[in-house]
Amino acid sequence: MNPDEMRTPNAPLLPGQVCRLYSMRMCPYAQRARLLLAAKKVSYDLVNVDLNKKPDWFFDYNPYGEVPVLLHNNGYVYESLITAEYIEEAFPEPKLYSVDPLVRAHEKIYFNHWTKKGIPAFYSLLKMGYAEPEATKRLHQHVEVMEGFLKKLGKPYFHGHTVGFSDYMIWPWFERIPVLKDINDFNICPTTYPNLTAWIERMWKDPVVLECRIDPKLMTDHYAQYRTGKPDFTIGAEKPAQVIQEPLENLDGLRDPSTRDRIKKE
Repeated sequence: MNPDEMRTPNAPLLPGQVCRLYSMRMCPYAQRARLLLAAKKVSYDLVNVDLNKKPDWFFDYNPYGEVPVLLHNNGYVYESLITAEYIEEAFPEPKLYSVDPLVRAHEKIYFNHWTKKGIPAFYSLLKMGYAEPEATKRLHQHVEVMEGFLKKLGKPYFHGHTVGFSDYMIWPWFERIPVLKDINDFNICPTTYPNLTAWIERMWKDPVVLECRIDPKLMTDHYAQYRTGKPDFTIGAEKPAQVIQEPLENLDGLRDPSTRDRIKKE
């Protein structure tokens, strides 16, 4: 089925498909779910949502109107980390989390730091559109923390000796770091960040990462539009672009709080 055609939750799945994922072509949060589903070889229906014109029923599945939303077993989950945890439990093979509770706790420390600190710094610099010193310094500080995690861990991946859950939770934004080089001249220097550089090189050899890879040219074009406040969430799809004319709260499709809710009926 065409991933760029909107399908309702009650639309039948194809034979062999076990769930439906509502995503957006360029969304790193939804990419977390796609990475896990690919790693576990789950057959699913991918539906890319045009966040400029979400259907009213979509808010019944996520009151924030955001992606990802996963439909499975007559239920649904949303929020990227919660959805990822659900996928790990609902489709237990192969295991992407460590069975050791202490190791698993540290994995959460790694991706939670990046989620709470690194991602906001990433978007703060991206919005600037130039190498603003304070924003650049702040992102480098959190990239340095991730470098320190890997150095102290002494293993090739945040998960350990193999790629795992924490790596896939962190990866989408490091796939997007080259966009910052194009726009803000931000770069992860191998000399400054040797462990992180080696991790990035290994991640690019992972078949799951390659399967879920986003066209870098489309990504650069997408974020260039984001910075204008008029993004096209269907970029790369074979359909007319839909551009929103209102400011965004952030660069992953969250509208201003006053306009985030479902369409008001007259």
